[in-house]
Amino acid sequence: MKLRRSKNTGYSGKRTAGGALYGIYEDVAGAPFRIGQRVRVAAIIDETADIQFLGKEGRVAYFEYTCGCGQRFPDDPMIGVLFLDVTAEFWKEELETISHMSATSSSRSATLQSAN
Repeated sequence: MKLRRSKNTGYSGKRTAGGALYGIYEDVAGAPFRIGQRVRVAAIIDETADIQFLGKEGRVAYFEYTCGCGQRFPDDPMIGVLFLDVTAEFWKEELETISHMSATSSSRSATLQSAN
């Protein structure tokens, strides 16, 4: 089981919740997500993750393959996710994609359609 996360500083040189000094900030063929894709933290699979992010939504910011946490290129990177003003790293098993329309909007649309 992978039990570590990157301790590198981010591209700005500032420490973030997970860093990306050697991150790839563009799409990688075979990676589990695309840069900019909206994701939700659906699970925490190891004790190094910060539980405060569980259930939060963000955008994929980078892929990290060199921090020594057991990543494999291209399909198993450490994935940097940007939440408003902080970035945290996750494994692909911890994330799920979310649609552009929120669940509230979807249920509201369904209610309106069934009323007509």
